[in-house]
Amino acid sequence: MGAGRRARWRATAPLLLLLGTGQVLPAAARPGPKPAAPVATYTIEATTTTGMGAMGGAGMLQMMLGGRPAMGASSRQLELRLQSPQTAANPRAEHRIPAAMAMGTALPLTSGSDSPGERGREWKEEDIPEAKGRLLLFRGCAESAGAGQPEIITLQGLSKEQRRQALSGLKRLGTAGGPTGTSGRWPSGDGAPAVPPQASLVGNHVVASNYAPEIRFQVGSGHDFLAPVKLTSTPAGGAQRLSWPTIPTALGYQAMATGMGRQEGDIVMWTSSELPMADSGVPGDLRAPEAARLVQRGVLLAPERTTCAVSAQAMAAMGAAMVTFTAYGDTLLLSSPQGSPAWRLSLERRSTATRLLGDGMERLDPGSGAGQEAPAPQGGGFNLFKLF
Repeated sequence: MGAGRRARWRATAPLLLLLGTGQVLPAAARPGPKPAAPVATYTIEATTTTGMGAMGGAGMLQMMLGGRPAMGASSRQLELRLQSPQTAANPRAEHRIPAAMAMGTALPLTSGSDSPGERGREWKEEDIPEAKGRLLLFRGCAESAGAGQPEIITLQGLSKEQRRQALSGLKRLGTAGGPTGTSGRWPSGDGAPAVPPQASLVGNHVVASNYAPEIRFQVGSGHDFLAPVKLTSTPAGGAQRLSWPTIPTALGYQAMATGMGRQEGDIVMWTSSELPMADSGVPGDLRAPEAARLVQRGVLLAPERTTCAVSAQAMAAMGAAMVTFTAYGDTLLLSSPQGSPAWRLSLERRSTATRLLGDGMERLDPGSGAGQEAPAPQGGGFNLFKLF
């Protein structure tokens, strides 16, 4: 790898990691902020991750700098957030869980009127270099890109405010409720236990606190963790064909690939959506009627679909790419019984797989092609710099 291209990769790697793992959408594609709720709200995000996504951002960056790939790994994550307009002198809350979770009897929610913190790190503006090139956008599942592709957006010259807005999706936000409210979160800090791979949400749940009404609800098998995505890729001429088994209870799928462009400063993105990137957003609290509309519009792939292709033109533009595939599940929405203190609950579910594509990645990624795990390379781990 030449010194110039090595420097480009070092400068853009954090951005490619975040874009490639689906943590960023164009500003126009992200759903707008929800209005502040006058009642207590409880949000559960249940995510199954496979491949590089299961390693976390720090693990992926370590792999890119020389660590051994572990693309076959799978894990489950929970994010719990309680928000209430009430206050308490010593706020405390816990989520009492069913035995099927295999995590004891309750998960403590770190609570307060200030930010209780969150596991992991915050992405700061200085972590991401100022964009100076172009964004090349491809879309659709055809092996050959359609007319009018790529859509090209010039990144140079964005104002500081535009850059701040673009990065807002990367930041891990605190859970402060402000001076008139209280919030709680799990996990918080580095001591939270991992969710076991066999954990199930099925059963009776109770969220008890001294600053919000008691929330009692039941989760059935149709709203449990989604199954892991078993994503494979095979070359198809210059394109890359993606394949996967259907995911039970999924409402639809979407894939996104990201890589450095051949021209200095360029970033290339591909999405399975048939619509332009700005019209391809998927709401976090997806329900079946909205999912059906998104499938009809071509934003989501139908739940019975099992193949898609990253076009030859997109692969040629970026050479090597990181692709994230997401299966979306139905959101469980509940509210308090009539006459009881008011609360609302949302259980959002998805399953993701993240892997590498192109330029010799097949031999390094155990999930590609026939699924054979590559032997450990001589003299150390896999170093993505050597591919450039």
